[in-house]
Amino acid sequence: MISLAPLMVALALGQSDPYVRSRVDAGDTRTQCLFWTSTTLTWNQSTYGNPDTPGETEFEAMRSSFQSWQDIFAQCGNLTLVEGPRVDERDVGYKREGDNLNLVLFRDRDCNAVVPATDACWEEETCANEYDCWEDDDNTIAITLTTYDERSGIIYDSDISFNAGRFAFTTADGGPCFPPVTTNCVATDVQNTATHEIGHFIGLDHTRAQGSTMNPSAPPGEVSKRSIDTGSRDFVCAVYPRGRESQACLHPEIDEDLGPKGSTGCAATGSAAVLPALAAWVLGLARRRREEGSR
Repeated sequence: MISLAPLMVALALGQSDPYVRSRVDAGDTRTQCLFWTSTTLTWNQSTYGNPDTPGETEFEAMRSSFQSWQDIFAQCGNLTLVEGPRVDERDVGYKREGDNLNLVLFRDRDCNAVVPATDACWEEETCANEYDCWEDDDNTIAITLTTYDERSGIIYDSDISFNAGRFAFTTADGGPCFPPVTTNCVATDVQNTATHEIGHFIGLDHTRAQGSTMNPSAPPGEVSKRSIDTGSRDFVCAVYPRGRESQACLHPEIDEDLGPKGSTGCAATGSAAVLPALAAWVLGLARRRREEGSR
């Protein structure tokens, strides 16, 4: 049984630190931080891309977002982010058997429009993969789903999905615009959104610090998150120090036989009363889902 419980712990506390690390339980310093121990992380874009974005500009925007983080890792970090070949894979989430990809894709169909209300996938939260559709809240811009070991905090897999059925993603420069006008202007910027999501991909949570890439506010036309702020840069240098092991928050005795015990994710959400905002999701082993952020 899946239980859904919105939590706003970190943001309710008014966190404004330069950076905040993602934890097994958001905002709970008694729980482990999430981090990669691999030296090389390969990520793959779905060949489907986003049909509503001109040419292949969505692929280039995504590449630019990852490159912005890679530039920091090259300066002071111990990870290398590598783009793998485009793939036809459309399923997100960790597979206990078989190969796992760190997948980036756009979903341009609403599950509410293509999935019968009686389908068991709603309760199991598997409609997105079964029907290749957007299963989460309509006001969610993007989600990063990360599978981790809840005791050690070590990340095993991370996937980023964009809600292309509800949001008009753009890759151009210019002033803010709203559908149906999306030419030579910025509606929901791919690179702006992706750069934030990649922050969650590597273990960052939200902060209310003004100007932070990880600030959850994301108004239409925003492109400021294309550039990574100093606080987020400091996170890379401190948590993934060059020439050293990636840094955990807690140091329990690690059982080498431990496997993936949970998942964390990120979303971008909006509210009728506020500008669209970026939020985070966490799933536990029993598929207990937690939302962190504002709507």
